[in-house]
Amino acid sequence: MKKYCIPLYLLWVVLVAASPEPQWTLHTVQPGETLSKIVRHYLPYTAAYTKKELVNSIKSINGIDGNLSPGQTIRVPVVWDAPLKPRTVPKAKNFVAKGVYMNPSSAGTRTILDTGYKLRLSGANTVVFDAKDDLGAITYPSPLKARYFPNEDYTPNIEELPKMIEYLHRMGVHVVARMVVLKDPIMAKNNPQWCINREKNWLNPADPDVQEYLLAVVRELSDSGVDEIQLDYIRYFADTKTDTGVDGVSRSDIIAGLLKKIHDVTAPKGVLLSLDMFGIVIWQRDVDVLVVGQDIGKLKPYVDVISPMLYPSHFSKGFAGIKNPADDPYLFVYDGIRRMKALVGDEVVIRPWLQAFPLHVTKGFGPGYIETQIKAALDAGATGWLLWSPENRYNYSFEAMQNVIAYKPATKVASMGGKNAPPKMSSKPNETGAVGQQAVPTTSSGVNPPHVDPQTTVMPQARQSSAALSVPLTNREPVPNGVH
Repeated sequence: MKKYCIPLYLLWVVLVAASPEPQWTLHTVQPGETLSKIVRHYLPYTAAYTKKELVNSIKSINGIDGNLSPGQTIRVPVVWDAPLKPRTVPKAKNFVAKGVYMNPSSAGTRTILDTGYKLRLSGANTVVFDAKDDLGAITYPSPLKARYFPNEDYTPNIEELPKMIEYLHRMGVHVVARMVVLKDPIMAKNNPQWCINREKNWLNPADPDVQEYLLAVVRELSDSGVDEIQLDYIRYFADTKTDTGVDGVSRSDIIAGLLKKIHDVTAPKGVLLSLDMFGIVIWQRDVDVLVVGQDIGKLKPYVDVISPMLYPSHFSKGFAGIKNPADDPYLFVYDGIRRMKALVGDEVVIRPWLQAFPLHVTKGFGPGYIETQIKAALDAGATGWLLWSPENRYNYSFEAMQNVIAYKPATKVASMGGKNAPPKMSSKPNETGAVGQQAVPTTSSGVNPPHVDPQTTVMPQARQSSAALSVPLTNREPVPNGVH
């Protein structure tokens, strides 16, 4: 395994390149003023990434080893006359993004900057960070917190969002803000009347107040300098209901309408809009579309990129004659992307989420496992890829990235858009008992890859009518903590 040795001084040069020379600002300590308060004021004007870094810097510069005294003069290493205001770097929707997910804890420390540096060394270029996380927390300082949930007692992990974006931009990193949309425990607690499912902390996407709040977050992120906003959990909770509370309007119409409003905000700003797709929707069964509300045909006009979550670990064990699907990563990734491309054609870019965690893998999890998924994605015609590790452990991933820098897809996949119609679903079961399977690579035993949502144990069937709601969407494998 290749190890990285990143001299700290080199990383510092990368981060503050093109910045003015540091200048000392003299600050006179006022009565009752603490070092922490002083740091909060000056942090946006310094090169320090966190408050702790600036505290240590001021202590070192001034030889401080105790408390401050009123009237004491200290030097503060100011770099900028005004806080940084990063700008979005507009890109075409077919930009080949290759990157990793960073949780709020990592984004709040220099870890995210170290990761950006390693990505560039490995031929990759993208960081996805949580801007609004699975708990509903806005992870950076935002006036929206005081407006919508002032009594929530939490401190945003990311102390300086503009600085984080600017530093990543200087490394040539594409910055994606992940936004968990309708799963929101914080807002469910503070505004229970906004919920469609209070027990599951699920907001009602048809509620005008919910929509306005979500659009406020999108507007703020669109103006922050991020290059892309990635929407997760923009769907209904997977129960067996289909009602919306709005007469004559389906769940899929509600979700599509919300997505259009978000797209109307991001598009004029040059911010790409991407969508994490609930895996089962790839098969577009009526029963599933009616319940979760993700009708790809209605969604694709308002999104630039779709990221299907194709984690092999989430396929049911023993499915399609495969004892442990997690040990056959190529098959699942390849087939899922082919199916998705058949649904969206050339209108939307497909950029899958891939598995960078060892769950259920018994034949050895390492760089080769991740490399296999990346090659499967490229062979199937994906435009880039993203790696998900809840704990942000990417040593294997960096090695895999380097191994695929020069990889050329083994099979050129013909466009499924334009005049070419998507392959039709058959109602006749094949040898595995599944229906509607496409011609795809096989295992050494000749068994076709499974065609099942990573989050369900139910066998996919041909498209069903609204009367076929007997398929239990609640019959799902538990999703590991931290896996979306």
